[in-house]
Formats: sequence, structure tokens, C-alpha cells
Amino acid sequence: MSKQEHIKYLMEMGISDVDADTVYDCIATKEVCTWTSVDEVPADTEQKVNEYIRPYNLQVRIIPVGISGRYIWEVKKI
Repeated sequence: MSKQEHIKYLMEMGISDVDADTVYDCIATKEVCTWTSVDEVPADTEQKVNEYIRPYNLQVRIIPVGISGRYIWEVKKI
């Protein structure tokens, strides 16, 4: 699957292109990634992304940060 196909699939889960690109980078490098985003994250996104990245031995946590409208994304190895 190409980078663009991964990103398109991730965006279909409801995440922004920037967040999808960063998740792809975590998949491609198999590295731990943490970033902050202001892009809205639908409620069921964490579960969907986890199902998608589990075969790559990765897990995501998406943490809403109070009323700031920001989200902390953490992708870790499992």
C-alpha cells in the first residue's frame, strides 16, 4: 500500500490530512510519535486507528486537552 493510500484510508476515518500523514510516518518508521493537533477528532477515531495500526505493532492514544480544542496524539509500540 502506498503512502497516499494509507493517508486516504486514515482520512476516511475522520482525521485531518496532517494527522493522517503523521500517523503514516509512525507506521513507516515504526517509531514512537507524539504531537499536538487542533484538528477535530471524532469520538470513535481512536478505536478505528488502533484497529488499523495494530498489525504494525503500534497503538494510538488521542487525549483531548481541556477546553482548548487541542488533542495530544501518542503513537507507541506495543
